[in-house]
Amino acid sequence: MNMKKYTTIEEQIEYGLETIESERKIELSLQDLIYVFQTIGEYIRFFHQPLHYKKLKDVNEFLGTVDKGALSALNKCYYDILRKYITEDIEEEAFENGERFEYPNPPYYNKEDD
Repeated sequence: MNMKKYTTIEEQIEYGLETIESERKIELSLQDLIYVFQTIGEYIRFFHQPLHYKKLKDVNEFLGTVDKGALSALNKCYYDILRKYITEDIEEEAFENGERFEYPNPPYYNKEDD
C-alpha cells in the first residue's frame, strides 16, 4: 500500500509564495500581460464547459502539442514571457536550487496505481 502523501493543485501552486514580500513589484509590458490573459482565458473558455471535452480526443485536440494549440500558447507564456520577469534572486532560488517554491510532496496526478 502506498503511504506517500500527495498534494492538491492549489498546494503545489501556492507553496512558498508567503516568502515573497507583498510590497515587491515588477513592471510587465501590456502586450505580454494581454497574451498571458488571453491564453488563460482560452483554457477557462474550454474547460468551464464539460460539453467541450466529452471525449479524451477533445482534450487532446484542444491541448495540441508544444508546437501548436493550447499547450504551445501555455509554453510561450511560461518560458518566453513570464520567465523573463522573474527577478534574479527568485530565479536562483526557484529554478536553480528548486526548494523555495518546490513542494516536497508530489501532486496527486503522480500517484502510482494502487
